[in-house]
Amino acid sequence: MNLALAISAAGLLIAGCSGSDGDGYTTPSSLCGIDVPADALEPVLPDGDSISASPTSSAYTKRCRLLIDAKPVFSAAVEWWGSSTTLQRVATDAIGVDPFDRATPDHNYIYSSTGAVGSVDCPNQKDLKGKIYVSVRTADATTEEKMKKFITSYSASVASSKECTRKWGQAQ
Repeated sequence: MNLALAISAAGLLIAGCSGSDGDGYTTPSSLCGIDVPADALEPVLPDGDSISASPTSSAYTKRCRLLIDAKPVFSAAVEWWGSSTTLQRVATDAIGVDPFDRATPDHNYIYSSTGAVGSVDCPNQKDLKGKIYVSVRTADATTEEKMKKFITSYSASVASSKECTRKWGQAQ
């Protein structure tokens, strides 16, 4: 596939756009097929003229990287972990967040100004034989509160998506 076609296809994956955020691009209302509130995503993205998405998947991870002006600036992932995995363990492996960063009182989210991890509460979690977590990171620091708003919104979006019924452990 040539580069122009690949970029066009990636642009289609961030379909469903919200209103303009004052930059040269329109903030997407989905990240590679997962709906996200634009009012949660827009504050964690930098200014720029154009935006595109680059999705990747493996047996246990679905990642969506956003590129602004052709530079990777944001990454969001949905990850399947073993049922005994803790949020702190996920934060240990995540980029942009540390297990000792701020946590919500319910201990479902850990976040910093550059990244966050969260637990996904799937309605049929018992059928997964594991646990789904989300992680995000940004190249440009934002505020902890903006990152917290995004990770909680993204986690809720994943919980209502097909990711909760996906057959994890198989390449997608």
